[in-house]
Order: sequence, then structure tokens, then C-alpha cells
Amino acid sequence: MKSMRKEIFTIILLCLTVTSSDAITREAAVQYALENSESFRMNMETSEAMREQGRGVAAFTEPRFSLSGGYTRMGDNREDNPYSASPDKDVSVEVTASKLLFAGGRIENSRYLGENFRRQADIQEQTGKRDIQSQVWMAFDAVLYQKAALDIQKDRLKQRQAEIEDAQDLKEAGMVTSLDVRQSKLNLHFAQDELKSGEALYENALTDFNLSIGRPENEDPQIPEGDLRKVPELKMIMSRLEASLSQNDFLDMQSVQARADAAKLNFEIAEGEDFPEVAVAASGKSNGEKLSNMDESWTLGIQVNWNIFDGGLVQAKSLEAKANMRKADENLTRTRKALAGDVEKIGVNLRSLEQRIRLQQEAVELSRENYEDARGHYRAGTITLTRLGEFNLSYAEARFNLLRLFFLQRQEQINAESLLEK
Repeated sequence: MKSMRKEIFTIILLCLTVTSSDAITREAAVQYALENSESFRMNMETSEAMREQGRGVAAFTEPRFSLSGGYTRMGDNREDNPYSASPDKDVSVEVTASKLLFAGGRIENSRYLGENFRRQADIQEQTGKRDIQSQVWMAFDAVLYQKAALDIQKDRLKQRQAEIEDAQDLKEAGMVTSLDVRQSKLNLHFAQDELKSGEALYENALTDFNLSIGRPENEDPQIPEGDLRKVPELKMIMSRLEASLSQNDFLDMQSVQARADAAKLNFEIAEGEDFPEVAVAASGKSNGEKLSNMDESWTLGIQVNWNIFDGGLVQAKSLEAKANMRKADENLTRTRKALAGDVEKIGVNLRSLEQRIRLQQEAVELSRENYEDARGHYRAGTITLTRLGEFNLSYAEARFNLLRLFFLQRQEQINAESLLEK
């Protein structure tokens, strides 16, 4: 009985520990992660770097200005010439400006490529948000799963405690021997061990969840609140998935399509390197010994640069870009097929889980009634403690199986909602 009181005290202490922490909903957990998760901030920086990369690829198409200046002291050991004195210093200022007018289509395509990079950055940002959301949901539901499993283990512990009392009552009545009392205590020890294991799994899941949302280690953990059995209308989710599939309206498709567009633009840019570059250029220069007395000159004209032969470098770049373009097109087709397969598998799994959950709910109810009847038969002395333990195990397994099915259903829901994220 001392061990029973100790176990009850442990359970009460665990409950007090849970209630002393902060409860959080799924929506609030996602919002907290978006504000505090290091992974999401890293993704935002990746998106920003991609936007700047887009600016960089089109920078050569914009006007260029440069300013240079210099101050130089000079001297030599020649004798002074009264008719032609050597200057002892030189001050110079030069301004240059240029604008590329033609580059074989590379100007327009580079600008399009810059826009493509900005679109990819937006998609990357949204994809990062979706991935964080999915990770938080998975970790959130893992805590709910372990908490529900812990509740089953606590309930089973109470059943084992009640079985000890039954065995002791029957022993006092002379209906069983001390063997049943010892065996019932042994069953209680097994239940206590399972409970300890369940508590550790719950604490680990809770730690993983708080890490996923970026919770500081010096703050009390956030405790997910909710019920695994509550899921939205799954038929509506499947209808939306099928509609998005028919329109190729998935975030993953948008990402792959943007990369395929970028590969095509890179190929056209590489092809454009076979053509000459035409630019307008202007410069102005002033130099002299004194700022008040400077010689000035200027130039304005058209410059043409044409790389006639470079050992096959341009052709190699073009062929490489063409291969990358074909690879991106194949990846686009593969992704479309993979997404169609994912949608089909989600539909099959959800329909199967719906039927299995309904059957398992009936199994739980039947096994519960069997256990309650079996306990009555044991108290009446018509079945053995071993047989009662079999009914106890059957009831527990049915409950754990039902819990696992609810968890799998939530995972499929998360997979579906991740695909639908825009």
C-alpha cells in the first residue's frame, strides 16, 4: 500500500507540474514559432539574400557612373629650365558614365531573371512558413499523443490497484491463495514501470515541441492543449486538394516552375553572349597644378565589344545552361507526378483511417465491457487472475490502437494542409 500511495502522489505531482505551465493552442503555437523560431528567421534571411541576388544579376543593365581623383607630388634632379619649368604636383578629377544599349537579349532576360529571383524569394519565404507550421503541428500532436497515452497508463494503474484489492478480498474470503495477491502486486509494478516510461516519453515530446517553437530554455515550457480526436471536415480537405491538383496550384509546383523559368532565362542569357555589346559612354577629365587653372577634356561616343573567339567558352556555357534547362523541365514533370501521387495516397489513407477508427472504437467499447465483466467474474471466483489480466491487456491494446489511429489521421491532415498552403 505504501507503493500505491507513492505512485498516487507522483501522479498528482505530475498533474500540478503540467497545470503550472502555460497552455497553448495550435494556432498560438504556430504564431509563437514564427516570431521566435531561429529556423524561420534563417529562412527569412535566405529569402532576403535571394532578393538581393536578383538585384545583382540585372545590375549590369543599369547606367554606371564612376568618379576618380588624385593628387600627385613630383620632382627630379634636373636643372631648372627658366623657359619650361617642370610641374611639382598634379591634381586630377575624372568622371565616367556608360549605359549598355544592346547585348543580344541579355538585358531584357537579365531583368526577367531578377524578377524571377524575387518571385522565388517570396515562394521561399512562404515555403519556410509552411514548413515551420508543419513541424510545429507535428510536435504539437506528438505531445497530445503522449499525454493521451499517459492518461491510458494512469487509468491502467488504477485498474491494477483495484485488482490488488480484489485479490486481497478474495484471499480473506479463502477463495484464492497468496499467489494471486503477489501476482496482482507484480502486475501493479509492471503498470508503474509503463507509467514511468510514458512520463519520460511525454517530457521528451514536450521538450521537442518547445524547441520547435523557439521557446527559451530558461522559461517555463508551453503545454499544448487540444484533442487528437478533433479533426476538420476531411472530405472538404480532399476536395480542395483535388481542385489544386487539377490547376497545378501547389506551393511546391510554383517553386519548381519558378526554377524552371530561371533555367530557361539562364540559357537565353548564355545564348546572348554570342552577340556584340553596344554601349554609350561618356567621360570628362580635369587635371593641372592648381584647381583654379585646370586643363579639361571630355569624350562621348558609342563602344562596341564583340568576343569573336574565346576558345569555346561561350558555347560551353550555352550547352551547360541548355542541359540545366532540360533538367529543370524534367524536375517539373517529376514533381507534378509526385504531387499527384501524394494527393492519391492522402485520400486512400484518410478513407482507410476513417473506417479503421470506426471499427476500433467498437473494439474499445467491447473490450471495456469484457474487462468489466471479467473483473466481476474474478470477484465471483469463476475465472483466474491470469485470465483477468488477458482482458485487461486486450482493453489497453484496443485503447492504444485507437489513439495511434487518431494520431495517424492527424498526420495525414497535416500533410494535406501543408500541400494546400499558399
